[in-house]
Formats: sequence, structure tokens, C-alpha cells
Amino acid sequence: HNQSNIDRKAAEQWLRDKINQRKAQSKNLRRQSTSYKIPVVFHIIHNGEPLGTGANIPDAQVLSQLDVLNADFKRLNADAANTPVEFLDVAGSMDVEFVLAKQDEAGLPTTGIVRVDGGRQEWFSSDNETLKALSYWPAENYFNIWVCNLIDYLGYTQFPFYTGPLQGLNEQNTNRQTDGVVVTHTALGSNDGDNNFVLKPRFSKGRTLTHEVGHFFGLIHIWGDEDECLGNDFVDDTPNQDKATAGGNCSQVRTSCGGINMFQNYMDYTDDVCMNIFTVKQVERMEIILENAIRRVSLLNSPGLIDPAPVDNDL
Repeated sequence: HNQSNIDRKAAEQWLRDKINQRKAQSKNLRRQSTSYKIPVVFHIIHNGEPLGTGANIPDAQVLSQLDVLNADFKRLNADAANTPVEFLDVAGSMDVEFVLAKQDEAGLPTTGIVRVDGGRQEWFSSDNETLKALSYWPAENYFNIWVCNLIDYLGYTQFPFYTGPLQGLNEQNTNRQTDGVVVTHTALGSNDGDNNFVLKPRFSKGRTLTHEVGHFFGLIHIWGDEDECLGNDFVDDTPNQDKATAGGNCSQVRTSCGGINMFQNYMDYTDDVCMNIFTVKQVERMEIILENAIRRVSLLNSPGLIDPAPVDNDL
């Protein structure tokens, strides 16, 4: 991301003011935290395969992914115990619940899982608008997640559009009809427990979507997308590091930029098995975006969170 046109001082002050406003409001209302609910719709874009095969993944795979999201953001993930001791003081928890939408845009009951034959075997990020046009619910009210046989990435995200000068998000996309996340079907869901879905072995714990939802809420890669310690993720409690981390050697201590790398962070590039932490300041940043960004704050009052009104059967 090119931050050259960002007034960093103004951005830092805006973020600080928003955090102080939230703290004052919480104190006045005698509450410790804010609880959020996000209505999700999974658009399964397949190529005519029978249900449960290929890109037409089973419902159980989607549900396993939802469980991972809810555990990771609340820091209820079992592997939170693997967070190195030097990072425990900054481990953060976001009181957010991702729920499958209960009613569709017409007010009718839905499972929150939509299946569409896209007529293609493979998809690329360059097909962004074509893919999303196959199945889209209004992004003001639904968190759209498209699942397909994505070839060039594990997943990608449209960053939030907001009205404040938050650092690192100057390259915003205002297109409401493409807002959401795309994930390849072999990196969605978890094979923990007795699950046996067809997933890439290195990315079989559902952390691809955890990472992408971090972007959806305004987080940047932990190394700041610039090598040689020149990057900045604009989060104070994530140590600077010289580049992205790859691989699954979770026991190795890695150092750069004068400190220990937090490669266990969901916003790095390590294998799923290594990831286990968002930080307190990352959570603060995500909450500020969720409470202020267009097509983020409106999700909190979405009709998709409410049971639909009963209707008579019309045979």
C-alpha cells in the first residue's frame, strides 16, 4: 500500500479520538465491552458438481469455517495456548459473532448458504466482478463471502471504505457490489477433529478466512507489505519484522528489525497451524472500522440477523 498521501499525524489523532470516545461511552454505560453480530452469506460458486464434491462443498465444511472464525476472533481457539509467552500480554479478544443470515434480501428464510453454477472450472482474481455478479446480496446488510476454485490466491478481500483518515487504507474500493471476501474452496473450513474435507494440508484449519476477515475489518499485513523493516502495519503492539513469514515451523524463534517476530499473528503468511493471535491494538483497530466504516457499521443492524416473519405457503 502506498502511504505517501496520508497525513499520518492526522490519522493517528483520528484513531486515538475514536478509541477515547468508545472508552468514555463504555464507562458512562457501565459496560466493559461491545458485543457485535455479523450476518454472513456464503456464495458457493461451483461448476455443476454434485453437492459435497469439488467446489460445491458441503454445508458441514462451511459450518466448520464459521466455528473457526468465532473461536479465533474471541480468542477461544484451542491453540491460543501456543502463543509465545512474550506475546501473552498483548493477546486480544474481539467480542464478535459471525452468524449465517436468517433472512434474505426479500425477507424470506435462508440458511445463509447460496449455491450457484458459475459454468467455469477455474476462477482468478482478475475475474472479480464477473464472479461476484453471479450471486450478491446487498453489502450494507450482509457480509458476502464467495467460495470458488480460486487459482491465483488462497483468498482476497475488498478493504473497508470509511470517512476518517485511518493509516494504510488510502487505496479504498467504493464499489458496493464487490464488497466482501473471496476464498478458494480448498482453504475454507477446518479438518480439526473428525473432519475430512478436501483441503490443502498447509491451510486446513480455516485461518485463510480469519486472515481475510482481518483485512475486511481494516487490518494490514503484519510486516506492512514492505521488506527490510520499512513496512508499517500501523498497530503499536505488533513487532516490526522484515518480511512475510512462510512455512509451518512454528517452534523456531525468528528475529528481525531488533525484536522477536510475531509470526503467530493471523495477519502474517505462516501455515494455519502456526497462527493463533490477534493483538489488543489490532482488535481496537477492527472495532473502530466496524463502528465507523460504510458497509461495516450497517451490518450490526442488518435484517439478516432477525428471524423472518412467517408467511403462508403459496402452492
